[in-house]
Amino acid sequence: MDSSDRSRRNFVKTVATTTAIATSIAATQPLAARAEAASPQPSPLPEAERARLREVYATVPFPFDRDAFRAILERPYPHRQIVAATSYIGAGVGMSHLQNSLLAYADPNGFAAGPNGLHIAMALYGNYSYNTVLNDAMYAKYPIGLISDEAMRPNDTSYRTFWTNLKINPSGSFVKTLADRGASFFVCNKAFMGLVSEIAKRTTPAQSQITREQVIAIHDELAANFLPGTMLVPAGVAAVNAAQEAKFTFLPE
Repeated sequence: MDSSDRSRRNFVKTVATTTAIATSIAATQPLAARAEAASPQPSPLPEAERARLREVYATVPFPFDRDAFRAILERPYPHRQIVAATSYIGAGVGMSHLQNSLLAYADPNGFAAGPNGLHIAMALYGNYSYNTVLNDAMYAKYPIGLISDEAMRPNDTSYRTFWTNLKINPSGSFVKTLADRGASFFVCNKAFMGLVSEIAKRTTPAQSQITREQVIAIHDELAANFLPGTMLVPAGVAAVNAAQEAKFTFLPE
């Protein structure tokens, strides 16, 4: 067919010919070869094991103090802002937004609200954003930096040695600076289970079963080692909603 001929008839003829050739080639392949070319399907776990794992990794309950949470939101600051961070990198971006707001409201040539004029907050509820508020002791004990990096660059191993050897929270000083200026950080317990489960898997010896007791112990240890100004909440999205009801302005990360 002339390449310049773009009629509907010739287009249909070309498609039909190409399809027939492809079908003919596939038919000549041995069944075994075609089976090998297909993506292998993992063997499904027995229902009993699936039920056990659901129980092992179920969200760990904790004693949430609703009155303390409400007291944080009701601090008598005239201006209020909250950022929702859904990724590790997004948490850093959000902190920069909050820092800029603090500077603007404290600047006598800016909004001039004074040192206690603005209450800033951040909800951390996705993709290891909550790693930014864990203290150095947890970074030294667990591969938290490595887990964060794998979440950011799952197919890139160039930083693996650096993150594996990282024993401090690279965002710790930034978080502390904001907390010292009254910032509040709310960690979503449901999302936090992603880190808890990952650490449980990485710290359990091969051929050993992860137990519910291990998961609870890791959860409680991490939750006890948040940086100052951080509070664990049942759900990050609910914390954002509660903050908006308390007249916090929502800022995208």
